[in-house]
Amino acid sequence: MFRKLVALILTLILVVSLAACAGTGSTDAAGTGDGVTEITFWHSMDGIPGSLVQKQLDAFNAGIGAEKKIHVTGVFQDWPGTDALTAAISTDDAENMPDVIQLYSENVDLVADWKRTEWVEDYIGGQGSAITKEDLVPNAVSAYTLNGRLLGAPYAISTLALYYNKDLLAQAGYDAPPATIAEMAEMMTAIKEKTQAAYALNARITQFEFESFIATQGKNGTYFGNNESGRSGKMTELACENEIDAFLTQWDKVVKTGALKPTKDSMNEEFAQGLNAMALMSTSQIPTVTELVGDSFEWGVAPIPTVNADDVGGGFPSGSALFMIDRDDEAKRLAAWEFVQYMLSAQAQSMWLDGYCYVPVNVNAAQTEEYKTAVQNNPLLAVPSEILQTVPNTVVASFCPNSSEVGGVIKDKMIEFGNGSLTKEETFDAIMNGIASAFENYFRANPID
Repeated sequence: MFRKLVALILTLILVVSLAACAGTGSTDAAGTGDGVTEITFWHSMDGIPGSLVQKQLDAFNAGIGAEKKIHVTGVFQDWPGTDALTAAISTDDAENMPDVIQLYSENVDLVADWKRTEWVEDYIGGQGSAITKEDLVPNAVSAYTLNGRLLGAPYAISTLALYYNKDLLAQAGYDAPPATIAEMAEMMTAIKEKTQAAYALNARITQFEFESFIATQGKNGTYFGNNESGRSGKMTELACENEIDAFLTQWDKVVKTGALKPTKDSMNEEFAQGLNAMALMSTSQIPTVTELVGDSFEWGVAPIPTVNADDVGGGFPSGSALFMIDRDDEAKRLAAWEFVQYMLSAQAQSMWLDGYCYVPVNVNAAQTEEYKTAVQNNPLLAVPSEILQTVPNTVVASFCPNSSEVGGVIKDKMIEFGNGSLTKEETFDAIMNGIASAFENYFRANPID
């Protein structure tokens, strides 16, 4: 009797176990369950941008993902989102890597020569591809192109712009923003004399702003560094000595007005309160400034003033791209490309205008109802796209391998220049020598093979 009871219990356990296995679905070598391929997306966005990322993920999972049996899980990584990846790379720990990661331009060197990086060039425009390069903003494509091949998919981009208070400019006798830095300096003097603004211009010049004034010089733009700013080889030195001198010569006129605030406290709020007549800020701040200003005064957004009257002007795309990682899993690799394609689509890119202002990298986004509605409600949201789509492919940010050190030199010396502690000549020498030293130190520790 006892033996029969034991046998019955073992039989029941086996039946329950088999039922449980059937209930959870079989798992194949590709790591799928019920035929669904699970992939992981690491991103570095929180707040409003983070909510828009989740909106994109939800739309993909409910639409194309459900149709093609792909499910994406988003994982927030602290900005710039490279620490966990760096750790995984060091041990080639594919199990703890993402399938797709959002990286900012200053981190491109981390994956450019990595064996697991899947180049978007090998997928985009190919058979069955829903996205081609022609669908994307041209200099957003060139921004992430190395040696003629697209490495990452431009994803969340913005550009630098001049925000201006139309009411204060009108009080000073102007009905349009300045076209050149020299014109801006003249305007600043008038604003200082004729209005109650605390400052005519608030502009903290970091590497972003500094490079913007360099890249937009000349008929076809100017590379900040050698090897096409790191796109045809490692960027090892500056390639814009004359352009830096030209910019500082013109910026000296701005400094000498005595109406420049060269530091950053609360730029959005101070502009919205009418304390600063003009400000240099990313176009991503347009929705925030719109909410802060309300109907207090009329304001606008324009391309940054050019250094020279005949410069190409405009701006370069700043922001991030999506990079695909080979985790030794064909199903995940193909699913990752389906996901990246969706994130580049007009539908997904138009979502950036829902409370934020990243530039839709897909030029067809302008035809979506979501984009049209957003621009109708706030015409300023169209300005960033207009700025980026009027410049050549050569107007791009640099792939500077030691941007934190180079950026530190620029920021510190430009603040000293802005508050009068350094002359134009002293600033030029300090920046050129400081950056040269930064490159020398970096490549001494990281020699090129």
